[in-house]
Amino acid sequence: MERRDFLRTGVLGSAVMGTGLLAHPARAADIPTRFERGVELAADLSKDETFWRDRRREFAPAPDFINLEYGYFCPAPLPVLQAEQKGSSEINARASYFMRREMRDELEATRSDLAEFAGVSPDEICITRNTTESMNIIIQGLDLEEGDEIVYSDQDYGSMVEALRQKQERFGVVLKQVSIPLHPKSDDDVVAAFEAGISPRTKALHVTHMVNLTGHILPVRKICDMAHAKGVEVIVDSAHAFAHVDYKVSDLNCDYLGTSLHKWLCSPVGLGMLYVKKDKIAKLWGLMGDTARDDDDIRKLERLGTRPYNHHRGLREAIRYHDAIGSAEKYERLRFLNTYWTSHFRDHDRVVLKTPEDPARHGAIANVGIRGSDAKSLGEFLYDRYSILTAPIQSHPVASGVRITPGLPTPLRHLDRLVEAIDAAAKVL
Repeated sequence: MERRDFLRTGVLGSAVMGTGLLAHPARAADIPTRFERGVELAADLSKDETFWRDRRREFAPAPDFINLEYGYFCPAPLPVLQAEQKGSSEINARASYFMRREMRDELEATRSDLAEFAGVSPDEICITRNTTESMNIIIQGLDLEEGDEIVYSDQDYGSMVEALRQKQERFGVVLKQVSIPLHPKSDDDVVAAFEAGISPRTKALHVTHMVNLTGHILPVRKICDMAHAKGVEVIVDSAHAFAHVDYKVSDLNCDYLGTSLHKWLCSPVGLGMLYVKKDKIAKLWGLMGDTARDDDDIRKLERLGTRPYNHHRGLREAIRYHDAIGSAEKYERLRFLNTYWTSHFRDHDRVVLKTPEDPARHGAIANVGIRGSDAKSLGEFLYDRYSILTAPIQSHPVASGVRITPGLPTPLRHLDRLVEAIDAAAKVL
């Protein structure tokens, strides 16, 4: 079926809930727990389509395509969107009064809520604009000398690799790339890959928590424990794992971490978090000059000038919304959405999956390809023929393929459509 015919028939279904719902969005307090629904295990709730249908009604996706690219950012649910919009109106009305008399208290309230959610101290986090900013504060702020080494992997996010290369060009640090397996047999395979890159000159490991290319979840805690035993610090890029995988930052035992809150926490766009372990703050330089604060004050890293603080209203509501669903429940649902469609192709003769099958090693994200075809062609086929938006990853030396990322608003019929489309692509590409 051609895309224009698909749209005309309305197979996408009624996705947009209408602006009327914005006036009365569901509140986080109205979301029933799995126990209230008589469900004992989070994994069982992941298959309760009535529960997740109700959650879909709290979003308002566009109806003219199937979005399976929730990895870029996850749209805010309507309660979050309303909190942000209401905050924008109130702050606009109060103007400088808000900035001079109320803003700091509100910022600290947001910091406190986010820190509790992350399982760390408010004195260890900054609210930034995204993962890239958070990670650059860490990478550029590390006080390293010429010849000091940073170990990173062949599947790290491109912007972070660029930041590492700039560090190399400016300060003469040495970068050592290691290869991590796409389908490890055990955590030890991954830990050993990083360990092999460490030498007496190694000062830090750069580790991606959930690989953006494939959705592979790395055993970060084990990597951190190994590195610390050798006197090496660990920087964690948790852009896709935070509020996706069921964990607290404190569980990882890492030294530094950056993430985006507009990805899996579903906050307003333009929010990130930087974590620095308390005893590491003093030696980290900020991207923006701040000499007024004490060296060990995390706020010295947060000097970004005037920002849209209405986003913080939405962020606090996003935390409440996430907590109302439950971290374990959300994680199980996202894993289920992955397995629902990938299980059709694990033994296919032409379809290649570069995401581990082990459910402990993936969440929602998966990477798929067709033998003999390229990612660009498959991505175009999925969109032009089936109105499915994806993220083609072209010419990556390890993980070329099309990234498929369902989200909380994704109904199973969209994944059924994806299976149909990939089956068709495997016959013609």
